[in-house]
Amino acid sequence: MVIISSAITVLLIYFITYKSAPVITIWTQEELAILRSLRLPSKWQISDPSNNYLLKPQAALLGKLLFSDTQLSRYQQIACASCHQPEHYFTLAANSDISLDKQVPTLLGVASFNWFMLDGSADSLWAQALKPLENHIEHAGTRTQYVQYVLNRYPQLYQTVFGSLPALLMNTILPEQASPTSQYVEEQKNWQWLGIQIQTEINRVYANIGKSLAAYQATLWPRDTRFDRYIDQVTASFRSPNIGGKPLLSADEIAGLKLFISEQGQCIRCHNGALFSNGDFHATTVPIPHLSAQKGRFAGVEHALKDPFNCLGYYSDSESAQCKELIFIKRASDELKGATKVPSLRNIADTAPYMHAGQFSTLTEVLHYYNRAATPFGTHSDLAPLKLLPYQLNQLEVFLLTLSEENIDEPTR
Repeated sequence: MVIISSAITVLLIYFITYKSAPVITIWTQEELAILRSLRLPSKWQISDPSNNYLLKPQAALLGKLLFSDTQLSRYQQIACASCHQPEHYFTLAANSDISLDKQVPTLLGVASFNWFMLDGSADSLWAQALKPLENHIEHAGTRTQYVQYVLNRYPQLYQTVFGSLPALLMNTILPEQASPTSQYVEEQKNWQWLGIQIQTEINRVYANIGKSLAAYQATLWPRDTRFDRYIDQVTASFRSPNIGGKPLLSADEIAGLKLFISEQGQCIRCHNGALFSNGDFHATTVPIPHLSAQKGRFAGVEHALKDPFNCLGYYSDSESAQCKELIFIKRASDELKGATKVPSLRNIADTAPYMHAGQFSTLTEVLHYYNRAATPFGTHSDLAPLKLLPYQLNQLEVFLLTLSEENIDEPTR
């Protein structure tokens, strides 16, 4: 009876403390520094020496128009906004009728990264923007199609941003479809027929299309959430201990945050910084539905180095010495095999499905995968099993829900 009474007393103390009284959480100086590093900044500092137009308002305006223009596709049915839907945090809605073999990452805050695409095959935002345009399973068009369309549809705005229209192209009859990367042999032959000088002029305008799209995307940033306001509350309380008030996060949400930044949770190793992503590449050994992704960053590095639109390329606005990311890139390393880019966790609760190919439908599935972290034999993995208890997984999940914005109007800087 004494043992039973003691147990009941403990339960009552737990109930009274955690269910009735205000939540009192003590954060160490080290933990507080981590929390502050996760808070959205009041102003983002971004730059890209390879794109002189990144912060130009008129370039952003042209990019915004192009972003929603379905004419930038072979059959005039797909725009960038078709998959990067503004009303869905610039990702693809789970119930969309568009089918892809990869997840569509959010564009909120994308301009702060150094590498782009799932495998990091683009070293700038403008180089990345060009890839879907000619990808046969996305926009599926060609650069002659796009260049002719943009010069004819947006001549005044193009000249305002990039100067006079290229006389050589305006006075030359170009094939409707021509590209060195086309899946059709005839369109590759059309490209070869054009000759080096015209090819160069076409590529210059094509690069400018990418730079405009990048300028628009550089205006897209996440907004404060309940989590960010909680960090402000904790910071204010730390500076002035007499400041009271009910915490903006619940006991379980705070416990989930504690786990998130702890050695036990391990989340902060990859999901750090204000976007909850280190922008790096890690092997998670999630089952991959298509073979091309199995090489991950290992292959992406080589594609980036060969890309004519990379930082060191002819169409870049940078000096070679400014391309340190590309010059000192790690390559041919086993740790790059199967490694994919760490996604932002901002608005994660509203951007299902999850993982690089949408393998999981819910956050619960994702957390259970990380909890066991099974690694196929002979495969490199950056994961270690979390081995958390069910209630801890639930706490992590409810914390992640606090990273969603409370309205989804199109965000701007």
